[in-house]
This record gives sequence, structure tokens and C-alpha cells, in this order.
Amino acid sequence: MATIFRISTVALAATLFANASTAAENPALAPSEPWRVDYGEEQCVLLRTFGTGADAVTLRLARGSGLQSFDMLVAGINVPRLGANVRVTMTLEPQATEAEFNGYSMRLPNRPESFIRWFDGDPNILAGVAEDQLVRLRADDKFDVAMRWTGGKAALAALQSCHDDLLKGWGVAIDEIRALKVQPEPVGSPGRWVTNDDYPSREMQREIEGTVAFQIKVGTDGSIEDCRILRSSGSAALDEQSCRLVRQRARFKPGRDANDQPTPSYYINRVRWQIPR
Repeated sequence: MATIFRISTVALAATLFANASTAAENPALAPSEPWRVDYGEEQCVLLRTFGTGADAVTLRLARGSGLQSFDMLVAGINVPRLGANVRVTMTLEPQATEAEFNGYSMRLPNRPESFIRWFDGDPNILAGVAEDQLVRLRADDKFDVAMRWTGGKAALAALQSCHDDLLKGWGVAIDEIRALKVQPEPVGSPGRWVTNDDYPSREMQREIEGTVAFQIKVGTDGSIEDCRILRSSGSAALDEQSCRLVRQRARFKPGRDANDQPTPSYYINRVRWQIPR
């Protein structure tokens, strides 16, 4: 189901940025369509296109299983194909708030557009988005685009509402989680809990892939007390392997209650099982 948010705008003066590689000044792209929120079974997606013609870029921002993460993709004819490892910088102006992400780029099948995408971004930067926000994305000093996110704060609030409803539908006590003063924090990188070397051999041979959404119960000492599958990959072996490895490898700084005391808490994330090619 798609919800359209039509947000009234006024004429805005173009804001210029210096391109890191060419020092050329490029105007910020104005939106060419309203924000749209798509309600899916596995994630909520916020979409909007900025600019027109060959300069147009489409932004796709998704919230799925992770409370502490979001995914973003930007696609367009002039988006370069940069390869499997891309360093992306997202900046809010004029606040000068900045975050960096590891991503990748590819060309869309049977289409002239390429895209740059990154997973598991820290959503804290999104909390600073204003109702009329200038957002700049740069990738490897070879891509630089600025977009005018008119109505951005309201659109992100709609995405958050969708995401909360999605998690509640999976049985997540979202209100209880948000009541904590401090959320549990992984020690080390969650990306190292499960690696390609952990792929079950039978599933790899049969080319079975999928995404597992899981919820961890974290004890007051940061240990893992339980792992529950929220959304199955469709493969029992991949689901079981995900929780088994998370129990073995994940450690946390515990969550804290309103009195700043360690308390049992919950952490939500996912494992994407994808055969290396």
C-alpha cells in the first residue's frame, strides 16, 4: 500500500555547492514529485525523485528489521558506477551534520540508470532533518549531489510510524523498547557476527538465499539470553544458523532504565544470506 504526502512548497533559491573533484558549482535538485511511503511486508520504504531529465535522481530510504539502522539508495542516469566498495558521505546543511557509510554501486538491469546503495546506516543523522532540509550525498569524490528535502521531517515521521507498525505486527514490544533511557549497544561490529564463511554448505550448493530478521534479549551483564526469529528467510537452516551464531558471537553494553540502571533489553537486526558471486 502506498501513501502519498503532498507537501506545499514555495519557490526556493538554488543553493550552490563546490564539487570536490571539479570545483564546479551545482544547484541543489528540487523535488519533482511528492514523498511516497510504501508499506511492505518486510520493510517500509520512503521514495522521492529530485530534478528532471538526465539530472534526475530517485531516492529510496528503507526501514526494516533494525531499530538502529536504515538503508538508502540513490539512482539516476548520471549516477556513476563505482564498484563493490564505495564510501558515502551524507551531510545536512546548514547544520553541517555528517555521517559516513560503506556502500556499493551497480547498474540497474536493462535500464540506463546506475545506483549507489548502503545498508545498516546509523539513523541518528535522520533525527536532525528539518522540514525544509538540504541534503548532500558524496561518493568517492566521483559523485556529488544536493537535494532539497522539502517536507522531509514529516515524511520521516510517516516512515517511522510505518516502521513501528511493522515491528508491532511481528510481535515486538516497541513501546517497551523505546521507554529505555539507553538502548543496548553492540560491542564491536554486528557485521562480523555472521560472515560468508558461515554459509551452510547445503544451502550454498542449492543457492538458497534469504534475509532473517531476529530479536535478541540482552541480559543486565550484556550477555545474550535469547534469540527469536521475527521474520524467516524461508529456510529453517539459515534461520537456525543466524541465531546460533548471534548467541555465540554477539556481546553488548546493556540497556539502562530511567534510573540509569542496567536492565534486560532487546536488540533487533537482520542477517542477509547472499551467496558470494
